[in-house]
Amino acid sequence: MQKGDTLYAISRREGVGLQDLVQANKLRPPYALAIGQKLVVHTSSYHTVRRGETSYGISRQYGINLSDLIRVNNIRKPYTLSVGQKLRIPGGGVQSASNTAASQPRTTAKQAPGRTVAIPTPPPRTGSGFAWPVKGTISSRFGPKEGGLHNDGVNILVKRGTAVKAAESGVVVYASNALEGYGNLLLVRHAGGWVTAYAHNERLLVRHGQKVTKGQVIARAGSTGGVATPQLHFEIRKGRRALDPLRYLS
Repeated sequence: MQKGDTLYAISRREGVGLQDLVQANKLRPPYALAIGQKLVVHTSSYHTVRRGETSYGISRQYGINLSDLIRVNNIRKPYTLSVGQKLRIPGGGVQSASNTAASQPRTTAKQAPGRTVAIPTPPPRTGSGFAWPVKGTISSRFGPKEGGLHNDGVNILVKRGTAVKAAESGVVVYASNALEGYGNLLLVRHAGGWVTAYAHNERLLVRHGQKVTKGQVIARAGSTGGVATPQLHFEIRKGRRALDPLRYLS
């Protein structure tokens, strides 16, 4: 802080929201500032809405709360977005592993601090469709849900320990439980820019950077992450877009 500085002036100068500045520094009314006081500034970034994207999907993509995204962009019910619309990402946001895996062309990626694993080129696809990763009862389908949420895949109820199979041949680009709410999660990249996701597993049987074949058992189903019953959350993505898996499974 310098003489004459105000929170409003700093928010305009640094390009951050006034409320973001207040929250980042845990300030309280009347927001009195002292000369020489240091403030934390989280630079905001922006996202341009693409066809098929939802507010829920974008919040997941950047690892931010849906309510924060809706609030700072003044999005009203039914939370409809338009292609080309620019959204401010509070706090700058960092794209999640799901989005990175779907779009990142690089051949290496870090799975853990200090460890870099080479990512081989995905093998050719075996056919036009994807195989069912498990057999079970669909409890939640792709599409909008209450409260402005959106299911980017399908949830399939299964018995704990059920074998989860790769829907197509590919290479594992993510194998971790670091994404909140997904538990033990696998992301498999396929030829042509396709990615499949397998969440809530009890145990992962393949590692980051490993090639897998269609039908190979890659995990055991469970209830890790934000679910209470054993199930598999399964997604199919083309580039950055989440697609309805039921249109591509055979």
